[in-house]
Amino acid sequence: MLDYNNDVLIIVEGGGGALRDIEEGYVLVVAACVRSVVPVSRSVLDAIPRPRLFTVLEQHASLTVMHAPRGFGKRILVASWLHRGGATDREVIWVDALDEATDTAALWTQSRWHEEIIVRAGDNSRCVVVVAGVPSAQAAAVLEVVAEILERCPGAVAVVTVHGTIVPPTTDTLRGIDCRWVSAQQLCFTAAETTELCRSKHLPFGEDRCAQLHEVLGGVPSLVADAVAMLQIAPVAPVDANRRLVPAVDKVIEDYIETRLRRLDDRARRFVTAVVMTRTFTAAEAARLAGYSACEELLEQLDTAGLVVGDFDGVQRSWSWPAAVRNAVLDRARRERPGHVDPVLVRLADQHLAAGRYADAAAYALDAREWDRAVHIIDEHWSHLVADHFETLVHMLRVVPDEVAAAHPGVAAGKALFVNTLAGHPMLHTAAPSDLDELAEIATGPDAATVLHVGLVQAIALRMAGSLHEASERAEALVSLVEAMLISQPHNVTAQLPTIRLQWAIGMQLAGDLAPATVQFELAYRDALTAGFDFVVLNAAGSLAANWALLGDLARTEHWLTAEARVDTSVGYWDEMIRVGGRVANVLLHLDRLDSDRAQTFVDLLDVPAAGEELWGLVAYAHAQHALVTGNAYTGLTLLHRIIEGHRSLHQPGAASHILLTAAEIDLHLALGNGNLARAIAESDTTGHPLVVVAAARVELLTGHPDTARAVLTRISWPECRWLRAHLEALLIEAAACLHTDPGGARRAWTRAVALAETLDNQRAWTTVPSATRQQLAEMAGTAVPDNIPESMFPDTVAEIVLSPREREVLVQLDRGVERKDLAASLFVSPNTIKTQLRSVLRKLQVKNATEALSRARELRLLDGHHTTEAETSGPAGV
Repeated sequence: MLDYNNDVLIIVEGGGGALRDIEEGYVLVVAACVRSVVPVSRSVLDAIPRPRLFTVLEQHASLTVMHAPRGFGKRILVASWLHRGGATDREVIWVDALDEATDTAALWTQSRWHEEIIVRAGDNSRCVVVVAGVPSAQAAAVLEVVAEILERCPGAVAVVTVHGTIVPPTTDTLRGIDCRWVSAQQLCFTAAETTELCRSKHLPFGEDRCAQLHEVLGGVPSLVADAVAMLQIAPVAPVDANRRLVPAVDKVIEDYIETRLRRLDDRARRFVTAVVMTRTFTAAEAARLAGYSACEELLEQLDTAGLVVGDFDGVQRSWSWPAAVRNAVLDRARRERPGHVDPVLVRLADQHLAAGRYADAAAYALDAREWDRAVHIIDEHWSHLVADHFETLVHMLRVVPDEVAAAHPGVAAGKALFVNTLAGHPMLHTAAPSDLDELAEIATGPDAATVLHVGLVQAIALRMAGSLHEASERAEALVSLVEAMLISQPHNVTAQLPTIRLQWAIGMQLAGDLAPATVQFELAYRDALTAGFDFVVLNAAGSLAANWALLGDLARTEHWLTAEARVDTSVGYWDEMIRVGGRVANVLLHLDRLDSDRAQTFVDLLDVPAAGEELWGLVAYAHAQHALVTGNAYTGLTLLHRIIEGHRSLHQPGAASHILLTAAEIDLHLALGNGNLARAIAESDTTGHPLVVVAAARVELLTGHPDTARAVLTRISWPECRWLRAHLEALLIEAAACLHTDPGGARRAWTRAVALAETLDNQRAWTTVPSATRQQLAEMAGTAVPDNIPESMFPDTVAEIVLSPREREVLVQLDRGVERKDLAASLFVSPNTIKTQLRSVLRKLQVKNATEALSRARELRLLDGHHTTEAETSGPAGV
């Protein structure tokens, strides 16, 4: 039999087995058979797959309870899961607990429905019992009966959907069965699911538009689905240029609210407009605001209807509004009670501010359209909001009108960074002074804060664009401005100073300017520790540890890692991002101690850096060093090339990433015996940085040029060098280079290396020298070789193919397209000479013909500086 009820197709099969209890207009249908009884409606058929929630259902907990207001898609979710192949090994018994047409519930304590289910389940113990649409007031009784069913039918599982949020029953009520709870928050669409729904309906929106739709509707499933349906008719952006909802979406929200208000009596509707001023509230707080003595029942009505969403933290219940619903109801309340709503909102803002709840205080001020009050709160408590309420802060910055933000430089800067697209932003085109005398004069005047924040935005924009050195220079200029402002007008800078210093330091660090970066990180740490800004404390401490780990000072590295560990808490949105520096420091620290297993733990936490990871270069360097120490140079080199290609636009010459990864790539090639590639990379460097100089000297040493290695090391004044690990390795290279030609020099260099290694507690440096060389130097200097040092990371010698100038010129001419028959004339030599040189080239390159020779020469970068083919520039050199 086919029965169409409320656009739901119900299939009832069988004769005497079907049960229909008709009580007070309520029709209960228990199908005598299986999946055919799962509701089929347009909503179910059009529903997109939701794998994250399907996974929860597939786990087959004995009981899964979905409790959320109407409109959160519980019934659709379960039906679409079953129709898409969920629980394929189980038969389905579907029970509608509520007649959707009349909202009339069964008298559960008097009906025989559960006995019928037990009979059905008893015939097939592997089944899924779905009880859909249980009113929250009857949820406890229904769940107790379902628990009895599951106890008597051990092979069955159950899914119960409840209209409204409820307090989980006691363990005794549920008879100790395994129960999984799915809340309204979990049922809301994610931004990705909203995007998928828009795509399935062929809406011409990009991800940014879909994300806007998700944000304004809070992911409430029925609101999102209805808005998408409306936008199919009129496919316009869901918000306009001023981030106001377009009329089509406004209409969806109004219809949603109107439908739900009609289900309430007059008292409940008055209660709605009384409590809409507050964002999140308990029953007691709602009672005080509305002037009702008891309002739990009213709150449950609002919850069931889908106007508010309940929550239970294990101690007490609370309720909150979907943002779109609250905004629309607030407008209704203003119309119904003119002059009443906004003063209440201002009072709530003041109360939350006094209690130290700054995000709530600013939000209530914005609700009241008290722009100056809201912006003042945001400005004064900026660092706290960035740390603990970043997503809320971004939403509030969107709401603040541009003309209001313009009067508050810090807020205007934040809006430019977090809300607007920086490209083309007016702040980027404002002249930013860099002359120290001019900045000193500005620091005492009224424009100081504006100049500071414009400069900060410009420094961050330059950093994001990859202009790291310019960003660092801009930050350096602003440092002098702030120091002067702290004397003349500290009130205009102190609230945001820890965050400002942190941003400067990150830019300096990325540019490779570790000395000024370290100073600013320390100042940011000190100021943030005093102010209680954990996210700045964590970031600064971890970044300081990374700086000292790069330099090779392990004692200071440990000091700052300990400081980072003292903040034993999560800082929400930023938590993973701000721990990158500390994790890099831990990798390098444990590698220097030759504890590769412990280092592996932090390498795993770092993983491969995402495209938006600013410290990608440090992460790649940590991976490369770990690969060297663990003997996985090939894997390390492959990963290094992959990471560089993913961040090519930020891989600027002279920047920290370029310096670190150039040195690491040279060492990885040496570890693999690729002498020519190691030399080519070393010769391409123009920075003369200590890390690269050491790697270049190692190339000379391992390819058999010890005197050249010593000469390369003289490029650096090592006593003044702050790169202690590089200094230590330079001493070891010098000692090895002098071993057979200058015993006195070898002893001096070795003795200094031993002393510096003990001071730094660095054991890894010894693995850069072959064990036999270590032993010889130790015996010559009369020092003991450290115990348990593994073999060198590098071969004792590295082969290198060296072509004579004439041989190289032959290849260059061939690369330029000169035919073999024309080579002799081109080079003014005899054909026999060309044949001899070509034979020598083929032998050295170990290839069979000129084509292979060219390919091999390009691979070894023997033709760098001459004409290259398109194939050469298509990707990084291979191993």
